[in-house]
Amino acid sequence: MAMSAATAATLLPRSSTGTQRLASSYPSSSAAHGRSRLLPVRCQSPGVDKTTKPKRNLFDNASNLLTNLLAGGNLKNMPVAEGAVTDLFDRPLFYSLYDWFLEHGSVYKLAFGPKSFVVVSDPIVARYILRENAFCYDKGVLAEILEPIMGKGLIPADLDTWKQRRKVITPGFHALFIEAMVRVFNKCSERTILKLEALIEKGDHGDKSTIVNLEEEFSNLALDIIGLGVFNFDFDSVNKESPVIKAVYGTLFEAEHRSTFYIPYWNLPLTQWIVPRQRKFHSDLKVINDCLDDLIKNAKETRQEADVEKLQQRDYSSLKDASLLRFLVDMRGADVDDRQLRDDLMTMLIAGHETTAAVLTWSIFLLAQNPTKMRKAQAEIDSVLIDGVITAEKLKNRST
Repeated sequence: MAMSAATAATLLPRSSTGTQRLASSYPSSSAAHGRSRLLPVRCQSPGVDKTTKPKRNLFDNASNLLTNLLAGGNLKNMPVAEGAVTDLFDRPLFYSLYDWFLEHGSVYKLAFGPKSFVVVSDPIVARYILRENAFCYDKGVLAEILEPIMGKGLIPADLDTWKQRRKVITPGFHALFIEAMVRVFNKCSERTILKLEALIEKGDHGDKSTIVNLEEEFSNLALDIIGLGVFNFDFDSVNKESPVIKAVYGTLFEAEHRSTFYIPYWNLPLTQWIVPRQRKFHSDLKVINDCLDDLIKNAKETRQEADVEKLQQRDYSSLKDASLLRFLVDMRGADVDDRQLRDDLMTMLIAGHETTAAVLTWSIFLLAQNPTKMRKAQAEIDSVLIDGVITAEKLKNRST
């Protein structure tokens, strides 16, 4: 999840030139003089006195004991981040990670109870791990957390399953499909634009600026695009909320909770019936699974099997269903069971829209801090929108 610092932006009333100004939602003295300001970003929990040693309770001491017994000490002199376990409950984990980064640097070991992690923020080290030596590491906790949600989808899958499913799914992302998806992007983006314009118009009639949660709006936009592009299902989450949308976000929140909670209590017997949030999680998962099962069933009932080459040459401009699901179901020789299809689709639904929304949110946030880069980005967008229509070819040939 993108941090809350990046999720809110202020749409200020139009200036005398008619342009819209984007400013941070943080208060400042300069705002009192009617000027939007550029804000240096720092993730810092308010009200934390760095000069005082955090108080530890019995729970913290027990965790430290487990850490010393099970997680070991330094790894080749790597600094070990220490802190009270209660820090994980009092504020988002990102705050603590940033504080430890300031104290220990860009690579350090984080140990809580029976779990320990190496936290990396150095881009060179990240490239070494993720690109140059990716197969030297397993997915560890990530796979454990996502397996109940995504099953054997591309993200949590083991290497053999990943290779097999990637080989099957990749042909679906061919040129004509991409062109069709750009049209879907246009349609869904227009909805968001109309909604934002309505909010701006509302703000123009009052003295107060309009606060827009960009992460929420971009999440809705990405969810609608994935719904149409992958399933041929219109969530229309930009304009309304449905049980499926609520379930998707509930599942995301649970995944985030599991990724930052250091004891996997959800694996204990009976927790899915006893613990309220686990009951809700399994209820949300059932809502999504039922929806995906229906979509897969409908696609298979109208299956028109063909070779990959023929499927890639279909006239996507006239197809009623140009979704990736339709391609995978119609592809000859790809007789995959419903469970694997469900896992693949769930991965795209859950991971695809959340990551896209995070990138868009942070992009806007960072551009708002740098007017020069903002103007450059606007000029590039204008070059694509010169006649009001975005196409795959224009995006491919855009200036760099």
